[in-house]
Amino acid sequence: MKPLFTIKAGGPTSWAVRVVCAAALVYVLLWIPTSGSNSLIDTATTALTLMGAALSLNLLLGFTGQISLGHSAFFGIGAYTTAVCVTRWGWSPLKTLPIAFAVAFVVGALVSLPALRIKGVYLALVTLTLGVVFPQFIKWPKIEWLTGGSRGLTDTGFKFDKNNRTFELFGWNPWGNLRGENVKPFYFWIAVVIVLIIYLICRGLVKSRVGRSLVAIRDNSTAAAVMGVNLALTKGLVFGLSAAMCALPGSLTAMKGTVTPDTALLTVIGSITFLIVMVVGGAGTLWGPIIGAIVYQFITEKTGDWVEPDKIPSLLRPFFSWSKTPPAAGIFGLSLVVLMFVAPLGLAGFWKQVVGRVVAVVPKPAGSTTLEPTAPSDGIPTWQPEEPLAEQ
Repeated sequence: MKPLFTIKAGGPTSWAVRVVCAAALVYVLLWIPTSGSNSLIDTATTALTLMGAALSLNLLLGFTGQISLGHSAFFGIGAYTTAVCVTRWGWSPLKTLPIAFAVAFVVGALVSLPALRIKGVYLALVTLTLGVVFPQFIKWPKIEWLTGGSRGLTDTGFKFDKNNRTFELFGWNPWGNLRGENVKPFYFWIAVVIVLIIYLICRGLVKSRVGRSLVAIRDNSTAAAVMGVNLALTKGLVFGLSAAMCALPGSLTAMKGTVTPDTALLTVIGSITFLIVMVVGGAGTLWGPIIGAIVYQFITEKTGDWVEPDKIPSLLRPFFSWSKTPPAAGIFGLSLVVLMFVAPLGLAGFWKQVVGRVVAVVPKPAGSTTLEPTAPSDGIPTWQPEEPLAEQ
């Protein structure tokens, strides 16, 4: 089927679409903390937390093909690094982000060592063990003085003044008095910055020569090695970087004031959640985890209070009114099964297929590397690339 419209990549129409999409995104990000309800801000902050973790996992699994079911441990490393630095040594939570990044990177690089020898389900089991052991390690009595044991740590967030809860950036206070519900937009913007940092890192890697090496390892590691890709170094660095980025949204969780080893996202449930978000959105795409986090949080938030029959839409009431507990997990699981049949490449892949039937994006023709001389008036030849051949 021939598309209805054709757009040249890098042309005026292409840039106009990008500008419109960017403007819409900025508008939504500004509208949520200024005009949205407190529950909406909480939901958006949670979705952003899932985005950051899923983006980091996507770099490892979606682009490199290394399976990890232990990213909840790296998420927890970020949370506890921030919590310990704040409660034990009085650090500002924002200053702990580089420390959490570095600690998780080292741990991730060490965990990647088995990935040099094993892969597939065996690597999944190794990383799953990490996710299972981490909460128990936090409860270990010998380090309870540091981690708080089963009770966890409290008061791990910002140390605002009791009389004037403010936070300044280089002497500028854009937040006002952060009392009560006013603190929610503050955490929302921190989440936005963290997701932006993770996205830019992932995009920079994927669009570079390193990104092509990652895809080559995912598709055929033997062929990648023959072509000169250092498998050991690349896998180790990507695993460490993925773990380090996953620690940043974990630190955000600790900034809200409390962290315990039984927090859902710090257990294996967190690893599975990150994986589901990535698969729903579309593994191996930059926007997939972002779309998946929004859809996941929307479904679980909307169906989380479906205990009373009156809360369930009349069309769906006969199917879910019998449940004594919120059927959010079941509904999302059913939606996931349906999605895998309809869109096996995730929502991002499904969107590309639908849009591709309407609009075709023609890439810019690659310029030839052949050079031909031109003789200017002074007689000294200068070299210019040939014009690309016109399409036949």
